[in-house]
Amino acid sequence: MLYKSLLAGAFIMMTAHTAVAQVVALGSTARGGTSQIGRALSAAVSEASPLQMRPQEVANTADYIPLVNAGELEFGIANVVQTYFAYTGTGMSDGRPNENLRMVATLMPFRAGFIVPADSDVQSVSDLKGKRVPSFSKGALGEHVVNAYLANAGMTPDDVSNVPVPNFPRMWASFGEGSTDVTVVVVGAATAREFHATMGGIRYIDFDESEEAVTRMNEWLPQMYLLRVDPSSGIPGIEAPTDVMAYDYTLFASKDTSDEQVYEVVKALYESEENLLATGPFFDGFDGDRMGKDVNLPYHPGAVKFFEEKGIWNR
Repeated sequence: MLYKSLLAGAFIMMTAHTAVAQVVALGSTARGGTSQIGRALSAAVSEASPLQMRPQEVANTADYIPLVNAGELEFGIANVVQTYFAYTGTGMSDGRPNENLRMVATLMPFRAGFIVPADSDVQSVSDLKGKRVPSFSKGALGEHVVNAYLANAGMTPDDVSNVPVPNFPRMWASFGEGSTDVTVVVVGAATAREFHATMGGIRYIDFDESEEAVTRMNEWLPQMYLLRVDPSSGIPGIEAPTDVMAYDYTLFASKDTSDEQVYEVVKALYESEENLLATGPFFDGFDGDRMGKDVNLPYHPGAVKFFEEKGIWNR
């Protein structure tokens, strides 16, 4: 009996050790808001679950989405626009559907916008006419974002002086060097704060909130909407109530990622709501009870199981 008890105890210890040591990868970017969100999520999951989540950071979201689709990475993060395009093989993923992606959670509104130096004469999107604006290759996320922003004022790239950039890091470098007059940033991101500190201040451009203007933006960024940010937020560059672009950020997995892993990740995030909100402005609007929001994409069974247990799955 003693021998059997010792064997049972050893088995339990080995099983527990395996669970604690289990590592899952999260596709993320090396810079910008996605990088900061990925690190915060990984820390929350690692602290509140038996999993160790490690960010796998690359230059662009488009580089790791196919890896998640192929099951080479367990999880990935992206805005809902890009996730939707990737799954359906439309927009910036035209002809390249990633049908193995499964939603894990809708996280929070991802807020972004145009910034200019604080002393710029640009007060609105329409004032960018003839100005130097970053330009991305056809089909890139940057193309969709910049074109949507210009569309807010009924403008197209033909109305501005286009400065080609290959990716977001190069876009930010060009703005810092003074070779562009405007750049796209995530609201409150470290990149924007660095510009504010090194350029003598920045200012976010207020978008036109009319239905017509938002409809024009939706042609480039389906499911995006506008959110108002007030100076009381303490975000550098918000000097007056300012409408910025928003779309929900999503956490997704491969259909081959185990139900148990997905369940543990969703549970950890749900239970870490307070800690995630305390990480900074990126997680403003995060609400565990809306993680199962319907975004016209299929959810992973492991996530659905948890949402049903909590009574927050309404379909």
